[in-house]
Amino acid sequence: TQEVEGKSPVILFVHGGGWVAGRKESVNMNRFNDAFNDLRGRGYTIISCEYALARKRKSPFPECIKDGFDALQWIETNADSLNLDMENLGIMGESAGAHISMMCAYAKPSDFGMDIPPTKLAYVIDVYGPSNLVDLYHSNTVDTLNAILNGLPDKLHKRLDLAQLIFGFDPTQDSVKTTAFALKYSPSNYVTENAPKTLLIHGTKDRVVPIDQTRSLHEKLDAVGVENQTHELPHVDHAFIGADVTQKRQIQKWLVDFVLESKLEGQKNKARL
Repeated sequence: TQEVEGKSPVILFVHGGGWVAGRKESVNMNRFNDAFNDLRGRGYTIISCEYALARKRKSPFPECIKDGFDALQWIETNADSLNLDMENLGIMGESAGAHISMMCAYAKPSDFGMDIPPTKLAYVIDVYGPSNLVDLYHSNTVDTLNAILNGLPDKLHKRLDLAQLIFGFDPTQDSVKTTAFALKYSPSNYVTENAPKTLLIHGTKDRVVPIDQTRSLHEKLDAVGVENQTHELPHVDHAFIGADVTQKRQIQKWLVDFVLESKLEGQKNKARL
C-alpha cells in the first residue's frame, strides 16, 4: 500500500481452490491484480489469509470458516499499529474463498462455537462462490468434477474424491447427515437484513458453481433489503475461462468501483452521525 493521509482502508482476500488447494500468496498473481494494484495506489491495504484445507477423512469445515473469522480478528487487533481503517474493512473471495468470505460476512463466530465478537464489515465481494451447498451437491457440479477426475491416473483419482474430502465422510451413505452438513455451511442460510453490502460476479456458463447460486442469493438479499450489485458475464465459465478482453476489464472496474463507492457511502453515513 502507498502512504496516505489518515488510515488505510482494508480488504481481506480469501483464495479459491475448492477447499482442497490454494495458498495466500496467490493474491500477488491472480486474475484481480489490476483491481488490487489500482486500490493499492489509492492507499488500500490488501491482506491475504491461509485457511484449513481438506485432508484425508478430515473435512475443512468448520475450521476454514473459523480461520476466516480469526483473520478478521487479527486485522482488528492490529489495526492501530498498522494504521488500518476499521470503518472501511471488506472481505472478498473467489470460488471456495468467496464461500468462506460470505460465511464470515453473514454468520457470526458464535454460530461455530467461537467466543469472539463479530468484526464489522463494510461489504463482501462474492466472485462465483457457492451460496447454497445443498443445491450445489445436487447439481451437475459433482458430475462435472468427477468427469474431470476420471481422466486422471487411478492413484490420483482416488486421492481426489472431492465429495468425501469436503464432507469428511461419504455423503452418499447418509442423506440426513449430508443435508444437515450442507445446510449448516450454506451462506444463504445466514442472510439477514443486517448483512453487509454485497457484490456478486459470476459467469453464466459456470460448470463448477452454477450461475443459479448467485441468482438465488441475489433474490434473497433483495428480499431482506440488503444492498447488492450483481454482474453476470455471458458465455463465461468458472475462473473466468472464456472471458474476452472487454469482460476482463469490466471485472476490474466493477471491483474498484464497488469498493470506492462503499468507502464513499461510509464517509457520508459517518458525517450524518
